[in-house]
Amino acid sequence: MLTLLQIENFAIIDKLSVEFAPGLNVLTGETGAGKSILLDALNLILGGRADYDCIRTGETSARVEACFQIKEKKFQALLEELGIPSQEGELTIKRQLSTKGKGRCWINDSPVSVSALAQIGARLVDIHGQHDHQALLHPENHLDLLDLYGKTMQKRASLAKEFNAWKNDISERDRLLRQDQTQKEREELLTFQLREIEQANLEEGEEEALSAERNKLRHAEKLQSSLERAQDMLSDSSNAVLTQLGQVVRELEPLLDFDASLETNLESANNALYEVEGLCENLRDYVRSIQFDPQRLEEIEDRLAELSGLKRKYGGDLLAIFERKKQIEEELKSLSTSHETLAQLNDSIQKRQLVLQEQAIALAKEREETSVRLKQNIEKELRDLNMNAVQFGARFNYEADPESCVVHEGKAVKLSPLGIGVMEFLFSSNQGEDLRPLAKIASGGEISRVMLAIKTILNKQDDIPVMIFDEVDTGIGGKTAEKVGAKLKKLAKDKQVFCVSHLPQIAGMATAHFSVRKEVKGRRTRSNILRLNDEERVEEIAHMSAGEKVTPAAREYARQLISSS
Repeated sequence: MLTLLQIENFAIIDKLSVEFAPGLNVLTGETGAGKSILLDALNLILGGRADYDCIRTGETSARVEACFQIKEKKFQALLEELGIPSQEGELTIKRQLSTKGKGRCWINDSPVSVSALAQIGARLVDIHGQHDHQALLHPENHLDLLDLYGKTMQKRASLAKEFNAWKNDISERDRLLRQDQTQKEREELLTFQLREIEQANLEEGEEEALSAERNKLRHAEKLQSSLERAQDMLSDSSNAVLTQLGQVVRELEPLLDFDASLETNLESANNALYEVEGLCENLRDYVRSIQFDPQRLEEIEDRLAELSGLKRKYGGDLLAIFERKKQIEEELKSLSTSHETLAQLNDSIQKRQLVLQEQAIALAKEREETSVRLKQNIEKELRDLNMNAVQFGARFNYEADPESCVVHEGKAVKLSPLGIGVMEFLFSSNQGEDLRPLAKIASGGEISRVMLAIKTILNKQDDIPVMIFDEVDTGIGGKTAEKVGAKLKKLAKDKQVFCVSHLPQIAGMATAHFSVRKEVKGRRTRSNILRLNDEERVEEIAHMSAGEKVTPAAREYARQLISSS
């Protein structure tokens, strides 16, 4: 429950501190006294949008602080999840606005973001104002209330998740299908290129070896004639190098008897002789290997021309062709994977459609069953609010859609993330009148009571500890106002309830009655809030019922209202 609210320099409030009570807290006061300002301040510390124009004129900052008592274990778990220290069942929220545009928020003295504040605030307080009345005028909000009552929000979320995944699969499949023709052409080209490279049977170093062989074949005659002359000079002529080296060896050998130091020179001469003999043998073998083969030369020329053509198409050298071959193989593998992905997507789409069919039909059935229970409970609550002839209902419309994957009662119907069908509340306040759309026929007072009835019913579905009603008494009075007050009092048995009201019948039901007043001091307007004692309550309620001139009868009426509550 909310135990304390402190406000500084907010709108026309300079400094305010007020303690609230369990049960039903009613706030009354003249129009413009500042009741809405209190709600604005409370909304601010619950993570609402900051309006820096609300900083009091002449001040540089505004501050709002609220203290709550909390008991729920899952609320404690949320604090731990956000890294906020717990303070033995107490929660303090502070928010400060500055004219410099830098606001700050704290929970239990720990700095937090506005989003964290909103997350906490949504669990603490349910503020029901005039905009909620207006929400009932929009049929798109009716399904939310039905799902809240029927506890089908989780099933709806599950369906929405499956629906979005299904749509994503369809989008991806369509994208792949659009690419399919281009991919086929690309695949054909790559397959041809790969086959061309593979059929060439390329080998590393092949081009260099062929070029060398071609060069040898092209100059075979010159090689042979030159080598034969070299052989003649080395071994075959009368003045051959081998003959001369042999003579050198024979001249040096006897000289060792006279000078042993010549042995090294003799060894060098012998080595030279052996080298030349080896050279002669190598040249002789090379000459024997030389064959002028025009057919082989033509084969080499053709092969080198083939390699040159491949290099022009796929790279500057054979290594580049090998790299291109690898790239082609990888791209073909990717295209093959794309085909597999398309098949997988089609399979996934079929499976998801079966799931959606099952979920959507089950949810629609549960909603229709829930609408019957909701009708009965709302009619009961509205009769308690002095609407004895009221009829309430819900109308479902399932729009046909031939392209849909969901079949309901023999026809394909439109599917959305919310499921199938749209629903609208129907209403009749007069006996004998047909049910018609709530938004078209209900008056302001009727709308207020319908929303109060819904809030009363949904009260059992959530664990938000604080409820605030603003303008719940719009368009009502007399005995109906007493019924509304009694309903609020009943709600306040389980939760702390705040109600901003102009009706004495509702004020008389209060556990704690607060009066919001505006005054002028030192040429400045200030708004203040006071908790009224018993006598002050009598005067306030008498003033609310009688106007400016309070009579003894008005005071007696006020006492009766208070005592009867």
